[in-house]
Amino acid sequence: MNHQPASSATVRTVIRDLEADIIFGRLRPNEELTEDALMERFSVKRHVVRSAIQELVSRRVVTKPPSRSARVKDFTLDEVREIYHMRELLQRDAVRIMPQPVPADGLAALKATYDRHAAAVAAGADGGLIHQLNDEFHDRLFALCGNRELCKAIAFYTEVSNPIRSYGIVDAGWLSQAVEEHGAMILAIERQDRDTLARLVVDHMQPTRHRWEVLHADRALSHAQLTD
Repeated sequence: MNHQPASSATVRTVIRDLEADIIFGRLRPNEELTEDALMERFSVKRHVVRSAIQELVSRRVVTKPPSRSARVKDFTLDEVREIYHMRELLQRDAVRIMPQPVPADGLAALKATYDRHAAAVAAGADGGLIHQLNDEFHDRLFALCGNRELCKAIAFYTEVSNPIRSYGIVDAGWLSQAVEEHGAMILAIERQDRDTLARLVVDHMQPTRHRWEVLHADRALSHAQLTD
């Protein structure tokens, strides 16, 4: 049977909503994503769901074993260490090659995004908006390095880590800390303090990772106790 090509806009909507569910913990690691349930939820045909799942698999936030339903990716401790090692390497390198001083228009755009993100956090805005502005801040920050391919790699590994980031990304304490650390990054850029900026961009990603590691250890302990 011939299918009409999946509308790219419709597929993007399914991808966006599923990613949001993963980022904000509404879909947890190992949770099943059945095609029939997704078809009903989004009122779309099977080929649209399959296109969306295929893209999420390519982004490494979903797994799809042969002849089985897709599931939200559940990382091992080693995978998390490797992903964050890559993020640290890439982000440090972006800081290393960032010109000093940075272009004035780029810094102005970064500050404008900072103000919007800080205002959204202070107002208790929708989590989706806060997450969007948070990622926009980091995109603008690393764009200051001037290497678009490096920025694409940073964005890729940031997206891969979304299921890990979901364990703390809407925590009120973490959000306030994130705003404070964003401000410190801007100050380091203005002072042309490359060493401090390199430390900040690495330290900044650790709280949600550490929360994931603690919860992962708790799950492993609970499983071991149940199987004793």
